[in-house]
Amino acid sequence: MVFQVKISIKDIERPIWRTLIVSEETTFEDLHIYLQIAFTWPDTASHLFLQGDVRIGSEIEDLFEGKETLDEEEVTLAEFLKNIGDRMTYINGEDDSWWHHEIILEQKAELPMDLPLPFCFSAEGNSLKDKEFDMEYNLESMTNEELVEYINEQFSEFYDDSFFDASEETEPDEEEWNELFDAADQVKNKKPWLELYDDQLIAIWSNELHDYAYCSIMGNAGESYGVTCFLGSRGLLSFFDIMDADPYEDNPALLFNQYSVTVDFNNREDLDEEEYDLIKNLGRKYRGKYQWPSFVSMVPDQLPWTINQEECLILTGILLKLDAFLSNTENLSEKVPSFGGNMLAINENEELILLSIEELIDEALQEPVLELDISEIEWKRMRKKVQPVNGKEVELALIQMGEPVQNTPDSRPFLPYILILVERETGAVLHYDLAESVYYAEGVQQAIYQLFDKLEVLPKTIYMIDDFFAVNAEPLFDKISIPLVKTDELEGVEQFVEMMMSEDGPF
Repeated sequence: MVFQVKISIKDIERPIWRTLIVSEETTFEDLHIYLQIAFTWPDTASHLFLQGDVRIGSEIEDLFEGKETLDEEEVTLAEFLKNIGDRMTYINGEDDSWWHHEIILEQKAELPMDLPLPFCFSAEGNSLKDKEFDMEYNLESMTNEELVEYINEQFSEFYDDSFFDASEETEPDEEEWNELFDAADQVKNKKPWLELYDDQLIAIWSNELHDYAYCSIMGNAGESYGVTCFLGSRGLLSFFDIMDADPYEDNPALLFNQYSVTVDFNNREDLDEEEYDLIKNLGRKYRGKYQWPSFVSMVPDQLPWTINQEECLILTGILLKLDAFLSNTENLSEKVPSFGGNMLAINENEELILLSIEELIDEALQEPVLELDISEIEWKRMRKKVQPVNGKEVELALIQMGEPVQNTPDSRPFLPYILILVERETGAVLHYDLAESVYYAEGVQQAIYQLFDKLEVLPKTIYMIDDFFAVNAEPLFDKISIPLVKTDELEGVEQFVEMMMSEDGPF
């Protein structure tokens, strides 16, 4: 059941109100957050809900001190808004500025579809910049329609991504596929592998990527033919990891840390069924050895997969620029530097320049200035936990599992991580859970944030191995004011992993 509630600010000359659609199971804690967002009230304000003699609020609020107050985390709207027309009061403010809101239940209905909740149905009055209001946060003047759109954009932080099919990657359409095949065929016909080795990278500026793609031409050894485009700084570092590795050592981490898109030129029998069906459905004709194109996406923590629409457009643009360069260049082996000090590049103005490989590596290895990628809405939920606590020192680690999993039968397989939290003094396991790809900063931060959201008490100090995960998690700990200690060893985590991998363990 969903509720349509209208919330109006009382005792003001002009009308300011919001009509929201929310679940009947919405807690008053959640409703408070929704109203803060809908009216842009500052997070520092105190608040309370009233209905008759009943008071509902947070344990940390001091409004009406001495009065018994129900815990807003435990009470839902359905318990107090039972009939159409039922009313409540919401008080929000600080110091001597208190704003009273009237909440009216206007409609009750069964949810006819998977409407994302909460949802702003209508609104009026958004300019809070007048002498009636002295607020830190204000909305610029908007029409009512723009105001509703703005509020729902803020509410989108609550929505399940699956509602928008965000987890489903968009496939290239027929025209985009054909443009990619055409570009690949043009490069193939130039046979650049007759003059270049796979370590003679050509950097090509990608307008779609807004960065360089580092192209490795494969085929000089006569074993496999194609072009692998390592994308941006992450891709370049993954290329150098491959170059530094022992060619005789089986190292799956190299495969799962690549960030690239590739066109391979295969024999017919080397294509899988989907690749052959794609060529057939596009009406394209190929004959002979090493003539049949296939396209592969490599993303860290995920298995090799067919390219999506975005990657298709990126690869098409790169191959077209590569083909233009090959068409206008003689004596490739002389023009493209051997692996070493410099790299030939086609910059964003399509000029040929030389880039210093040492400078590229130094730039790629620089620790980025990371901003915390957690929304303000999520911080509102965490706010009450960011209090002085008597937590314990803990060890935190993310350990990658060896077996890939899928969210759905057709989705791209990925290698999940085990997120482990261990009490440092006793070695007791406080929590462990699975997390999806955490290769990027936002993935690390989200995984740890979700862990903290489940804990009743936050740790006093956190120990992590001094690596990529610690670097990307540090802004999160700074925001919560929890000290992070980077170390070379986590004894409690190591014991847990040994137990998990033992014969008696679950893995």
